[in-house]
Amino acid sequence: MSELLNLAIKAAVSAGREIMKFYSPGDDRSGLQISIKEDSSPLTSADLAANEAIIKELKKSGIDICSEESILSASSSMDGSFWLIDPLDGTKEFLARNGEFCVCIALIKKARPVLGVIFIPVSKELFYADENGAFKEILDNNGEIIKRVDLNKKDKNLDNLIFSSRRGDAKEIEFIGQSLNFEQRCIGSAIKFCRLVEFGGAYLRFAPSYLWDNAAGEALVNFCGGKVFDANSSKEMSYELANLKSPFFIALSKNTLNLKDKITQLYKQSKI
Repeated sequence: MSELLNLAIKAAVSAGREIMKFYSPGDDRSGLQISIKEDSSPLTSADLAANEAIIKELKKSGIDICSEESILSASSSMDGSFWLIDPLDGTKEFLARNGEFCVCIALIKKARPVLGVIFIPVSKELFYADENGAFKEILDNNGEIIKRVDLNKKDKNLDNLIFSSRRGDAKEIEFIGQSLNFEQRCIGSAIKFCRLVEFGGAYLRFAPSYLWDNAAGEALVNFCGGKVFDANSSKEMSYELANLKSPFFIALSKNTLNLKDKITQLYKQSKI
């Protein structure tokens, strides 16, 4: 495991530990404070605590850091390399207490993710990937590994699944799913990428999102042999700080890459 990937894993698990200090399945919010950002999305003390934990670790690398909670200007990263993080992806799911939130960390070089880490604090599932492969680990309460899976050596894929958000783009995805006879599964946050690399299928996003929502997940998909591409142009995603918004996209597992043209065509039909 590379030193930078190891650092990102440590940062993600540390952030998850901070998030769980504010989380409980019941009504007790454990001192949680909530405010509303300019884009009307919620910001909690759990987001800020996770952000602080991640930056504390990642700054040891000497690489610039761009976080949803502390955005890096486009001119700051002189060599085009920077960490791109979402300290608590799925804040609305966190507030709903449904467990569907995660920590996302990616390293960007030349506008592309070269490693990615996603940690799901509630289930203690850790996903990570770089040029050496993609893996899932399940951790115990002390952060020790209970189980490790090589995601490129899984025996079985379901493939006939479409993963989608709980909000915003149901009409188009329902049309595509019915056309392909795929089963639709709605999941909060970037956990959708995790389930895609675990089970196969497609993840369709036809609603607004930001670069930090998707970079770590794209790294997982890419290093499992899949692809993520712009739904309108069919080009690969670009992670440049000049534009923080992601295009609508289609993510396919290795075993569904042959459906790229078909799904793109169905997406265009769904907008008519």
